[in-house]
Amino acid sequence: MGTIVLTLMLMISMGLATAGAVPTTGLERLLPVDGSIVNGFSPPEKKWQAGHRGVDLAGATDMPVRAAAAGTVTWVGRIAGVDSISVTHADGLRTTYLPVTASVSEGDQVAVGQTIGSLQAGHCAETCLHWGLLRGEEYLDPMDWLSTPSTGTVALLPRDTKVKHPAPDGWDGVMGAGARAINPSGTAVMPADGPMTSPFGSRTNPVTGASEVHDGLDIGAPCGAPVRAAWSGTVRYAAVMSGFGNRVEIDHGNQPNAAPVSAYNHMSDAGVGMVHVGDQVQAGQVIGLVGTTGLSTGCHLHFSTFVGGQAVDPRPFI
Repeated sequence: MGTIVLTLMLMISMGLATAGAVPTTGLERLLPVDGSIVNGFSPPEKKWQAGHRGVDLAGATDMPVRAAAAGTVTWVGRIAGVDSISVTHADGLRTTYLPVTASVSEGDQVAVGQTIGSLQAGHCAETCLHWGLLRGEEYLDPMDWLSTPSTGTVALLPRDTKVKHPAPDGWDGVMGAGARAINPSGTAVMPADGPMTSPFGSRTNPVTGASEVHDGLDIGAPCGAPVRAAWSGTVRYAAVMSGFGNRVEIDHGNQPNAAPVSAYNHMSDAGVGMVHVGDQVQAGQVIGLVGTTGLSTGCHLHFSTFVGGQAVDPRPFI
């Protein structure tokens, strides 16, 4: 982070917004823009040292910037030549957004997802939003805050947990189907940014310890990172499913080079409601946020593809 931005963030942290700590129950959180992470949270060991005290999210000039959670606008102004906004939330934390041209004023009450301004160019080589989170003068990782369950529930389910919403009648996903040789040409939109952490195929389940066929591809992305539709299509399922946590399925019809059906699993509660059954989505559209719901040991996206009702290896498609 440059000297100007570092000075800005330090000044924002010095008492421009204060709030008493209150329970976080019911505080819904969303990404302020739908872009992927350009630069992650990397705080310094010492407060005075250089570091990256927030996350940079890819965006476009003049795109809307949303309030990540409901709260009160407690700072609007320019510091060191950079336009910024601070919003203080019910959990006592405050989020900062820069460089942003404000459409709100200090003292305004804002709802989660409400537009608070428009993104300016200048922070990254390509336009991005620098999004910060502070507790007093302490910088926190906003992606961790985003993915923390607002209800206080534990994301990783114990082995004897009975999931509230089992697979619906007529669901044609088949756990344990063998890999099939499919080699379509062309490319898909990667559903999340990150390395492959567990391939399709036989493995030992990290939660239950049982041998199984892993019916998809795990992508190691941080909680709160955007999940994108690999191809355009129609949402056919968007709810909790046994073991998979928050799940979205998309029917891609007979598109060339696309899997007939794709599924996106373990997504965060914070992204629930971005899409609904019957919605038409475009390739690359953000449909949810990476999480660790269901039988999951950590933040990641479990991405599955289906042909003829059977799970197949997604890698030839992507």
